[in-house]
Amino acid sequence: MNLDELRSVQAKERRKDSLQHLRDAFYDDVAAYVNDLRAARDHRADQVSNPFSDDDVRRMSDELETAEEVAEALYERRVGKVVKLASFAAADMPVETEGMTTEERALFDDLVERIEANKATVLNTLAGEVPSETDGADGTTGTNTSSDTDPEADVNPDAATNAHGGTAAAEPDRSVERGPAAEPDPSENADPDAPSAP
Repeated sequence: MNLDELRSVQAKERRKDSLQHLRDAFYDDVAAYVNDLRAARDHRADQVSNPFSDDDVRRMSDELETAEEVAEALYERRVGKVVKLASFAAADMPVETEGMTTEERALFDDLVERIEANKATVLNTLAGEVPSETDGADGTTGTNTSSDTDPEADVNPDAATNAHGGTAAAEPDRSVERGPAAEPDPSENADPDAPSAP
């Protein structure tokens, strides 16, 4: 791998609407080339007194920067094509997956799976077949209890529910203990003409 090969691959990818065939380990080869170039540049920089003015250091730095830019642009161009192929495959259209790198094939498979799952969810929703959020784990439809909707339900346990669903007031508690009845004052009802007791 070198910069000329990388540029040639990029130019060919730009000219084609379809993916050009690349070897499985293409990006690994690009990474190895970039890492070797970086190591060589750093080694040369350590050998000279002023690396910023050294021609070899500058040349290798320029080549390194260019290689990284070309590799990124190539990847982005190919990813767009991979996404398009994945959308076709999810729609049961025939697509050509030969020539994808290992990373691109993994992306393609993941995209197809996600698109198919999303499509199924949307179609089920449109058909009204998606379980509602109130459905229980056992498949039964959940219902709201009085404690879920009425904050007073648990406050007054003696409240009774009438036939219309309303809440009737509880009967007052008549079991309150009372003290002994007071004796009547005989002077209040006494006959004023009656003789007084001795």
